[in-house]
Amino acid sequence: MSLMPFVVAVEPDDLLALNEVVRIGKKAEQEWLTEARKAHGTQFLRGKALSEARGAIRAEFRRLREQGKLAGTRDLVVAREVRAELKRRGMAGEYDPLPAEESAVPGRRVGTGPQHYQRHGSEPTKLTGRMYVKLPGALGDQLVRACHWTSAPAVTALWEWQKRWGDGPEVIFREAQRSGAVTLLDLWCAAMAPRPDADAILQKAQLQAQVVTTGDVIRAAVKRATL
Repeated sequence: MSLMPFVVAVEPDDLLALNEVVRIGKKAEQEWLTEARKAHGTQFLRGKALSEARGAIRAEFRRLREQGKLAGTRDLVVAREVRAELKRRGMAGEYDPLPAEESAVPGRRVGTGPQHYQRHGSEPTKLTGRMYVKLPGALGDQLVRACHWTSAPAVTALWEWQKRWGDGPEVIFREAQRSGAVTLLDLWCAAMAPRPDADAILQKAQLQAQVVTTGDVIRAAVKRATL
């Protein structure tokens, strides 16, 4: 089975809580295996009979994992909850593949920068942890497609907003600082940049709130797993 990797920013406390869920799940798997071996009497079997019993146990173990009834790894726990989260959001249906030009573009989509996660001023982000997880290929593809097409209308509107208002004076000045010494030309460009009014700023925030990323869904899945 192919796997699709994701690296997601998470709250450290959520990651610790998820690790505890995984620990409990691993213990449950070990207990299930012990009981299954007893039920099949593997300690009394030899040769072909033992091989067949072990095969039956492995098949049932794999089936229960696929159903999410057993989950003793981070990947299994998160995959189970991602499926549930997609259903909860109404994102478990059929979606077209990503346009070729979209799938080849590196970096964040418009609307998914820091302001996508910080909607209350400039408080420090809580997403300081990093989580690596691998989802089954079909599930990972569903997640990527669902997020892309669910967000597409808002992303298109955000591009139009960007065309009208540009980066704004704060962004222009910050970019100049990153490049080195701020020149008079940089200051002039920042001063002359169009400034969106309150309604435009509210519109942008509303559009950003409609953008759903794979990280959003996975973080929500982690929250669900640790409840």
